Amino acid sequence: MEQGVVMTTRKWRVAVVGLGHWYSAYGTARALREYPRAELVAAACNDDAQREAFTTTFGVKGYKHYADLLEHEDVDIVFIAAPVSELRDVTVLSAKAGKHMILGKPMAMTIEQADEMVEAVEASGVSCLPFQGIMRFQGAELKARVDRGDIGDLIVVHQTSRWSIAEDAYNSGTPGWFVDPKHVPGGAFIDEGIYGIDFLSWIAGSDIVEVEARMANLVHKELAVEDWGMATFTLANGLVGTLEGSWTINAPRKTAPSPKNNSVVRIELVGSRGEIIDQWFREPGRAILAAGASDWVFERNSRPSYGPAVPFPLNILIDSLDAGQKPIVSIRDARKAFAVAMAAYEAARTRRPVRIPGA
Repeated sequence: MEQGVVMTTRKWRVAVVGLGHWYSAYGTARALREYPRAELVAAACNDDAQREAFTTTFGVKGYKHYADLLEHEDVDIVFIAAPVSELRDVTVLSAKAGKHMILGKPMAMTIEQADEMVEAVEASGVSCLPFQGIMRFQGAELKARVDRGDIGDLIVVHQTSRWSIAEDAYNSGTPGWFVDPKHVPGGAFIDEGIYGIDFLSWIAGSDIVEVEARMANLVHKELAVEDWGMATFTLANGLVGTLEGSWTINAPRKTAPSPKNNSVVRIELVGSRGEIIDQWFREPGRAILAAGASDWVFERNSRPSYGPAVPFPLNILIDSLDAGQKPIVSIRDARKAFAVAMAAYEAARTRRPVRIPGA
């Protein structure tokens, strides 16, 4: 934290709202058991079996309806893990109730919904940390290296995110709402790629102004949404970025728990005098060709300490609340990345480049 910032010492009361993104909800709840600055007090889910399993596991009160939890429970922060089709209503309800929030991803079904969410959050004055912005925290060291010129000027960014399809419940073997157009604005490209869109603009320090894209069903041809997407972005400062988001990992089975170490997640930062390649789930995971260096240097990713678990990114939101500051990524940032993703779908549909509205 910055010098002179006064930290509070309160214990924050947290509720999980929705279990669509069940894996992040469970991960957060597990970590909260060992986290001294917050506690899980309740959960809401309209699926009786999922709600019962979650509340029994963590010993908290359960509600079928989101509005009932917000009305009857004394909570400070809501961790919104509902299916995408429910995020607009939950966000607006939570903002009106004065609750700080972690907002699930992608943030909405339409641009109109996203605008309503931004308006509600900003009018309420609550803090909202969008889950789709977490690569700003995970990639903080990469940005520091870029900003200090370790690889010269950043000129191109390549990103790949290939996974299996997430399950709609633990070991269900089915993707459920993740592939249902009534509940999602798109398939693999936005589900996996929304993180990378925000990251690209942030690490480049420039807005995306144009996108070209292709979408297809390469492995799961039966789906009503795409299982693969590829986009090329042009930024206002001239940088070019590419992004692949897919569910084409098909081993050992088509649908399996997420996250999964058989996935491929890679970031390539190409500079005018060097490069950095960051590969998740591999050791060593980082390769650096620094400005002026004669060869690549390989770095092992640091492993977490043996201390208590930390409920990321909830801990980031709590850090900012305790310091009386806003998180470095906002719901307006999430809306900007969401608009780019939706423009990519238009570009794929029309087979033409699409300018980003307002860029």
